[in-house]
Formats: sequence, C-alpha cells, structure tokens
Amino acid sequence: MKKIQNIFWLLFPLVIIGYFIYKVATNSFTDKFLGSNPQRIKAITIDEKNFMPNQPVKPEFSYSYSFKVNGYLYKGNSHDISLKIGDTVEVEYNKDHPNINKPLNPPN
Repeated sequence: MKKIQNIFWLLFPLVIIGYFIYKVATNSFTDKFLGSNPQRIKAITIDEKNFMPNQPVKPEFSYSYSFKVNGYLYKGNSHDISLKIGDTVEVEYNKDHPNINKPLNPPN
C-alpha cells in the first residue's frame, strides 16, 4: 500500500505539469498558425457531434460548426457543450488556409 502511495505522489505532479504544458503548447501553436492577421467570421453549429473523452457512462459532446470562405465549406469543433444546432459561433481562421481555425471564447 505504501508503494502505491509513493508512486501516486510521484506521478501526480508530473501529470499536472504535463497538462499545463499541453494546454500552453496547443494554444501557442494554434495562435501561430492563425498568422499575423487572422480573419473572423460567424459560423453555424451543425449536427456533427464531437464526444468528450473519458466519459463512458453518459458521454458529453459538443457540436461542430461550419462556415464558408470563397465558396468552400470549412468545419471545426466548437468545444462548447451548451451550444445547440443552429447557434452561431464566432471563429478566427487563417486567411490563406481557412481549414486552420478556432472558435473564440470556448469554455475550458
């Protein structure tokens, strides 16, 4: 039992630090890929579910959103479980590569 406790207390801080590094890296890469002049557009949530991980009994999900730029349709994950189909989401995207996009102000 003591050995399990020791392993837990060694792994716990590593998991916390790893999580923060992951969040910072993810946001930094997305912001960098959006370029120096990201564009904004209103997108509509669509009937495409994105299930949240590690919820086997009653999994929560968020809907995807879609928007059009130059006649092409692009999609992304809203990361907001409170949105319903047909709601609008403000999205930032790379002007030259609209498939690189992110919703503004999703809850964390």
